[in-house]
Amino acid sequence: TRWVVRYRPWSRLSIEDNFISRNRRLAEPDFRNNIRSNATTISWAWNERFSTFAGFSYDSFLATNSVTFLRGTPPLNTTWRDQTVNRVWQGGITARPLSRVGVSFSGSFVRTTGAGEITLEPVNYGPLTFPMATGSVFCDVPKLGRLTLDLQRAYYIEQIVTGDNFSANLLTISWTRDFSQGQ
Repeated sequence: TRWVVRYRPWSRLSIEDNFISRNRRLAEPDFRNNIRSNATTISWAWNERFSTFAGFSYDSFLATNSVTFLRGTPPLNTTWRDQTVNRVWQGGITARPLSRVGVSFSGSFVRTTGAGEITLEPVNYGPLTFPMATGSVFCDVPKLGRLTLDLQRAYYIEQIVTGDNFSANLLTISWTRDFSQGQ
């Protein structure tokens, strides 16, 4: 099942919601899989030079399975359980104080909980957070394109396997040009 709803009560306001629900079941191997997902985004254009957006999404994934081995090393009856819940908060602004110069800022915060488990083994993964933000300054140069300066900051923090944790800064300078427009 998938539902997409877009609502625009005024020319400046836009609301969009996406919902997905899937259930799978295989009786013979005792496999079960459920997926639920919902995302909502709200955008508001304050005027021609300033706009904002905010959103939230929620994903839930659950898979279980059990296997019975005829012979081998115990445990001969093994169960798997993989469960993940993702929550993502996001928001941003774009402003054009001058006709050819603009700034934008967007950020997201991801929180994942859940666990991957196999009978008699330690948990494979667990909760993590992943905040990220990007700030941009851009300038449109007639006939040459757009020059953009982006600064991005990100953190990745796992609670069980902390050796994967990192933080990063990224500075990007880019020039883009639309070649489809006439000279």
